[in-house]
Amino acid sequence: MIGSIVANLQNIFVFVVFLSVLIIVHEWGHFITAKRLGIEVQRFALGFGPTIFSKVYEGTRYMINAIPLGGYVKMAGDERAEYQGKPGEFLSKPAGHRALVVLNGPVVNFILAYLSFVIVFMIGYPGHSTTITKINEGGPAAAAGLRVGDKIIGVDARKIYGLLNLDARLEGDRAAPATVTVVRKGEVIGFTVNPEIVDKPNLVGRLRKVRDFGIDTFPIDENLANVIGGLEPAFPAKKAGLVAGDRIVEIDGKKITDWQSLQSAVETSAGEQIRIKIIRDGQELIKSVTPKIVTAQNESGQNMQVRRIGISPKQEITLDLFRFGFIDSLVFAGEELWFITGLTYEALYRLVIGAAKAEESVAGPIGIFYIVKGAAESGISHLLFVLGVISASLAIFNLLPVIPLDGGHLFLLGIEKVRGRALSPKADEYVARVGFSLIILLALFIFYVDFVRWGWFDYIGNLFG
Repeated sequence: MIGSIVANLQNIFVFVVFLSVLIIVHEWGHFITAKRLGIEVQRFALGFGPTIFSKVYEGTRYMINAIPLGGYVKMAGDERAEYQGKPGEFLSKPAGHRALVVLNGPVVNFILAYLSFVIVFMIGYPGHSTTITKINEGGPAAAAGLRVGDKIIGVDARKIYGLLNLDARLEGDRAAPATVTVVRKGEVIGFTVNPEIVDKPNLVGRLRKVRDFGIDTFPIDENLANVIGGLEPAFPAKKAGLVAGDRIVEIDGKKITDWQSLQSAVETSAGEQIRIKIIRDGQELIKSVTPKIVTAQNESGQNMQVRRIGISPKQEITLDLFRFGFIDSLVFAGEELWFITGLTYEALYRLVIGAAKAEESVAGPIGIFYIVKGAAESGISHLLFVLGVISASLAIFNLLPVIPLDGGHLFLLGIEKVRGRALSPKADEYVARVGFSLIILLALFIFYVDFVRWGWFDYIGNLFG
């Protein structure tokens, strides 16, 4: 009991420190730029709500507030009602200078992300193993002489750092032979593979051309093939009382020996209640579960209705640490930042056009807490990697053209530059109200998604039910 409380307090502490670093770095970008441009900075605040610490230094009040879910920099004359035309006020500066102050918040978040990735690549990038676990008979890899157990370390003379990077290297419709470098029993060997060009969805579901080798690098453990590894909070399996570690041996009288037969039995249930026989701690138990019909994408990227009970297999995902020298780390950190930035914008675009579900694409403070918790438990390399990813995501989010985000202010400054004058006070107020309303609605929706995804509605219901 005490150990659990201590662990939870440690997780909360790590999360608060993690979030504080992101916020301080972002606000410091605004702060230092304003100072350099001769703008008076009145307050530098971490968090919102009641102030728990305050100190004035060189004319600026530094504050730590009770709710660490944001922060702000207050500059003299940054609102029209306060503006007096003094040289040190924000609104006294040219539009270009003001835009630089606004822009440098997201910029330093990108810089933090890049530096985090550099360190990660030097101490060990946590990527999915590129060791081949399966080769399709008659496929390109088999024809080239690759074997199960070979570890792919390079493609076309470029080093590989994990499965996602391998996937990125193979994107495209160039049918030319690929040079694949592997490690086999300690020996580095090169092969020439003639890939097949196929259509596969990327991480956010966009269908694209890929050079396919006909291999799989996910670990296979037959002893865990029908054992539950995880459960979705709002799905039927968890509500029916199934837990991680349960071994499913029968569904409606059909023997279950692997995950494929389990999925098939659920799929053929027509959404009706199924009887699941499990083994838990050596005892046989029967659970009744009604599959949930959801929309998912097949391998071709097409939406289809499928039946799910909300479980995942207990397969031990192998993560290797890919270490590189300083120069390689500088290059790979840039590639990783570019990849994550592009993927994030792509996910946002698909969200806007309705090609992706919001509940599968966004994470709020609760979701980020669980992500940070998992990363912290996995080690410093994982935590720094997540710091980089979320820092880049924070920069991208803040660049959205909506007031009160930085992107919204940049948009208005762009209009001012083109028109030669700012919007009228009335128009400015209208834009601000609309923007704030949208952000509040977005925040409420994100919290709702977090509550559903992590089962907090069920948890609260059980507390008061």
